[in-house]
Amino acid sequence: MDFHCHLDMIAFDHNREEIAAEFFNSGFSRLVTAADPYEENSFAKTREILSYHKNIYCTAGAHPHSADRYTPAIEKNILCFIPESGAVAVGEAGLDFHYNLSTPENQLKVFKRQIAIAQELQMPLVIHSREAEALVLKTLEEAGFHFPVVFHCYTGNMEDAREIVKRGFYLSFSGIVTFRQKKTDYLRDIVREVPLDRLFTETDSPYLAPEPFRGSPNTPLLVRYTAEKVAEIKGVPVEELNRCVNENFERLITVTK
Repeated sequence: MDFHCHLDMIAFDHNREEIAAEFFNSGFSRLVTAADPYEENSFAKTREILSYHKNIYCTAGAHPHSADRYTPAIEKNILCFIPESGAVAVGEAGLDFHYNLSTPENQLKVFKRQIAIAQELQMPLVIHSREAEALVLKTLEEAGFHFPVVFHCYTGNMEDAREIVKRGFYLSFSGIVTFRQKKTDYLRDIVREVPLDRLFTETDSPYLAPEPFRGSPNTPLLVRYTAEKVAEIKGVPVEELNRCVNENFERLITVTK
């Protein structure tokens, strides 16, 4: 499955329905697309995407990149869209101290609001975290958040990954694990250690195309390359990995049923 992509983005305007059809015709089981409350047409596009197939799901939440633009109207739209769409999680939400496209103060303020929304709706959180994993975990703990949490496109360190797993949370891995660079070896070490019942595979498309397509536009169809690499690292057949990922997803969404 592709746990996290952005099918609403303009990169897919010319072929998103065809991509979704090919995805399921190729034997993939589930696709989760992230809706963006800051983009004017994202919610409308996501509603359309959900109509393509019964196993397309969505999440919705305020991304830290745009925290400086957060308003009561944005929050109201999130609160309306989530139940109306049948979203399975709040997010992606969190903190990004790598790009700092919004002030750290506003990022933290908005993240706390997303936690509160997830608590109110009794839903999982999908986390975006760059160079902020320890503070994300601290903020979740201080809020007393006790629903499932997935750190999507994980790029943090081993110590934080161990703490995430220790808390019963999940890590989702993207095409970065396939990159033929020594500097990504640490991420493969993390994949090796994370239990099968605590991980997901994703594309984060249209970003982060895996090898051998690196540098090209990414699509949910390329999640197979990430899954194959993760299975190779774990030393299990890809069929077993996919079964575990799907079981993890079923476990994740039971809190919203």
